Amino acid sequence: MKPIIVIASRDADFCLFARHILRQTGFETLLATNANEAIAAAGTVGVRGMVIDGRVANSVSACGSLKDDATTAGLKIIALVGANSARQYADFMNAGADEGFVRPVSPDHLLRALSSLSSPTGVVHGRFSCGDIEMHVPARRVWRRTVELHLPRLEFAILLHLLKEPGRVYLRHELASAAWPVGVFVDPKTVNVHIGRLRKALTAVAATDPIRTVRGVGYGLCPQTETAYDAP
Repeated sequence: MKPIIVIASRDADFCLFARHILRQTGFETLLATNANEAIAAAGTVGVRGMVIDGRVANSVSACGSLKDDATTAGLKIIALVGANSARQYADFMNAGADEGFVRPVSPDHLLRALSSLSSPTGVVHGRFSCGDIEMHVPARRVWRRTVELHLPRLEFAILLHLLKEPGRVYLRHELASAAWPVGVFVDPKTVNVHIGRLRKALTAVAATDPIRTVRGVGYGLCPQTETAYDAP
């Protein structure tokens, strides 16, 4: 049975475009034009993921409902937002969306995001660590001093970028590019807010603040011990 992707959008042209490229690459599709239809379609046997358009009313709450339901929590949800919709993108990520793209999305980006669903062996294993912080990227899990932290999508993406080169100071726009989709304008103050949330989560289990702030420049991790990255 081919994996099924739900396409939730009121844009008929986009639905036809997405259905065509997905069928050409080994997927079947179900179409939904509102949040209720999307939630109902997600329960269909064989559904592995969903592409949901932010222009659909209550699309963010639908995403959250699907991720909160044990029967649909494992679905890969890809959100589509407008170029000036940084806030909606953040809302989708906090609701549990796995990926986010700015409309119009290119076929390559869409297929790359869904490629792991066409094969059970599509996961790349990787693990980062810095001092007492550990991250397992495919499982989206983070620990500090062996205590698991439950980070929202944006904070996870920022921490991942910081973990790639501990000690390096990243400019705010570099962190924005790593955590938000291409084409979304992100105010530097927005990056500051999410750094603050990440810092709060990290210091909740250990008093030492591992994030270094360089005023007027950006942020970096303080490498307390040797950093490691394991890949296949």
